[in-house]
Amino acid sequence: MYIIPQNLKIEAKNILKNCFYIISKGNFNNLINSFEFFNPYSYISSTLNVNDQLNNIVIKTLKLAIPQIDNLFLNSQYRKNNFYKSDKHDRSFTTIFGDLEFERYYYTDKNKKNGFYFIDELLSFEKYTRYDPLVRAILIDNSVSTNANITSNRTSFILNNYKDYLSNNIYKNIPRQTIYNWKLKWNIPKVEYELFEGHKNLYVMIDEKWIHEQIRLATLSEEEKKKHHYIMSKCFVTFTGAKTKNRRTKLLNRHVFITTSDKPWKEFIDEIYNIYNFEELENIYLLSDAGTWILAGKNELKLFKNNNVIVNICEFHVKEYINRMVRDKEKRAELVTTIYDEKDKNKFINLADKIIEKAQNKDKKIQYKNYVLNHWKGIQNMREREIHSSMESHISHCIAANFGSRPKGFSRTRIEKYIKLEEYKQNGINIMELYLKSYNQKDYIYNKEDVSFSIFENKTSSNLPTKSSNNPISLVLNDLAYGF
Repeated sequence: MYIIPQNLKIEAKNILKNCFYIISKGNFNNLINSFEFFNPYSYISSTLNVNDQLNNIVIKTLKLAIPQIDNLFLNSQYRKNNFYKSDKHDRSFTTIFGDLEFERYYYTDKNKKNGFYFIDELLSFEKYTRYDPLVRAILIDNSVSTNANITSNRTSFILNNYKDYLSNNIYKNIPRQTIYNWKLKWNIPKVEYELFEGHKNLYVMIDEKWIHEQIRLATLSEEEKKKHHYIMSKCFVTFTGAKTKNRRTKLLNRHVFITTSDKPWKEFIDEIYNIYNFEELENIYLLSDAGTWILAGKNELKLFKNNNVIVNICEFHVKEYINRMVRDKEKRAELVTTIYDEKDKNKFINLADKIIEKAQNKDKKIQYKNYVLNHWKGIQNMREREIHSSMESHISHCIAANFGSRPKGFSRTRIEKYIKLEEYKQNGINIMELYLKSYNQKDYIYNKEDVSFSIFENKTSSNLPTKSSNNPISLVLNDLAYGF
């Protein structure tokens, strides 16, 4: 990346201002005539026409300014001293205002023999892409909320004239594979979250979801080809309490962490250690289905002596095993009462043995019985909690809805990025803002404590026009304000 002298930047900005004045002045009557009155569709027609005219003004301004700015650099003493001029090359760029096509010179460094396009450097146009960052950010953000296919169909209107939709004209559509490639190329940054302090209790809900893996069959043996291949995603949901209002419960200070790593506990602890103050935590309630990998890492939660880790087994899974053990509704209800209300382990064993004795598939029934017995303490702990597990709904919303509800597969190189974006969305991160701030940076770290929207704000400086100024921009604004 080459350093552009400040004087050239200022002159280029003045050229852009003058071009905007020329184009705006020339299209002023068209803009005024865009307003229609005294018909049933006045507002709709006026809005669409004004939108078209404003988009045209921006595109025409850039098309007029770019050759002049390029010639400014071409004829500058700085260029003559440092760069050779080469041929002109075409460039097409899709923006939210429409398609931008232009030519610009290629310049070669006299010392390093490296080349660059001055216009591309000045306007921060990336190499090898036809879409500007804002277009990409909008579509990536929408694809996280839905999927690439729906996003392509629903949000391509940003590249088209709104009237095309109303008149059923053919309009452009961004291929979903293109949106996939944008995500794959994006070096998704790490997010630093705010610290939640002043809490003594922490709830940790954990579960997993299997996602179909997309693999190349040519790389597998005949036996491997017959197997179903899956990627195991692990989801952690942490919160410090819950608040119920109008029969809806909100988890307080909630944080979602999703990974496909084979070392999920290490990554999880590394993240939440900077989110919750473990020195203040007294009780850490682990809510899960007692999966082997989950219980194997429960001691990782005890970071300080005062941290008391309490295992709680979710009622959903307990009742699921009871339902598999016996079909009779009365016997199911009796088993549930014995476990949760009477808390009588011996009675449960007697009831379960009678069911197993009459069952055909005894091994499975014994397995369900042993699950309850092995986790009896955790089952009772869950019953005593005021806050119960909602992990199944989290799995459904965070993973299953996007990655498991349709018969499709994901490669291991892509799935981690997809679920990381889903995690960020669940944690309230603005994906569009995140992309715009990091798409061209490798080591960018997003700090949620210090969210800044400065790149989107209008900044004032001494060289901006005022109403009393004779600056071309001021004249156009004055015409727009008082020309009626």
